[in-house]
Amino acid sequence: MDVRDMRYFLAVAEEGSINAASKRLHIAQPPLSRQMRQLEERLGVKLFERGSRKVRLTEAGRLLQHRAEQLLGQLENAVQEMREFDAGTSGTLSIGTVTSAGATILPGVARVFRDRYPGVRFQLWEGETERIIELLNRGSVEIGITRFSSDSAMYQSIRLPNEPLVAAVSKNRAAWLEGADERVALRELAGKPLLIHRKYEAMLIGHCEQCGFAPEIVCMSDDVMPILAWADADIGVAIVPRSAIGLVPGASLAYRVIADPHLETTSAVVWLRGRYLSAAARNFLALFTALRAGEPAGE
Repeated sequence: MDVRDMRYFLAVAEEGSINAASKRLHIAQPPLSRQMRQLEERLGVKLFERGSRKVRLTEAGRLLQHRAEQLLGQLENAVQEMREFDAGTSGTLSIGTVTSAGATILPGVARVFRDRYPGVRFQLWEGETERIIELLNRGSVEIGITRFSSDSAMYQSIRLPNEPLVAAVSKNRAAWLEGADERVALRELAGKPLLIHRKYEAMLIGHCEQCGFAPEIVCMSDDVMPILAWADADIGVAIVPRSAIGLVPGASLAYRVIADPHLETTSAVVWLRGRYLSAAARNFLALFTALRAGEPAGE
């Protein structure tokens, strides 16, 4: 199995269709279909369940997809390392980030970085913390911005300031969040339908019990975007990091910082310990560290 086989296989796996993959790869459909069958014969396993228009990966196919992504990611990193061996003034910097950080933390740093290194392009991957860690582990990104702490034996990190959690609710239900000082006591959420990120479940339940009530959780999600959308649809109160404010364009939401007790979440910039970092990645981390320390950004 060579690099071309891996690229062709991944195109079919990602598109879910031989026809769509052939268009993406700019090759004819019959040769691509034939090549996939030959690949199965060489490997001695069935990679696809074939339908009339779509194909679906078998268990063996999903395993091969994972391995091919790892190998191609490592190969692309090796090529990039050679191209950017000098001063990191060109090439592509791959960063994985949780959604809210991608909208609030990265833009300001990226603007200053672009002023210094205009030849560097960015490739951004968004997802939840588990997804970002997976991308780091397989070499698809060099730097991640995640929620919650990571294993210090495997990852180096720059911890970001703690961020308060806020309650977000449709303005039709703004009366649920009493008070005009942009804060709401946790006990005021007793009996309210709550929409939460799955990662905050244990913390939220623990604090609510300390306040004398069991939270009424009607929805848990791995992403803040649907939680905010549901709050905007008047389904309940979303509990999200403060940086998530404004992530849903056109939403009509009221926000209050949760206080008494004050609930916070942590985040960090992380990268794999011991793995080679491109010059562009090292420059980005150096700039990020300088900006966090309040040093002149060189604008």
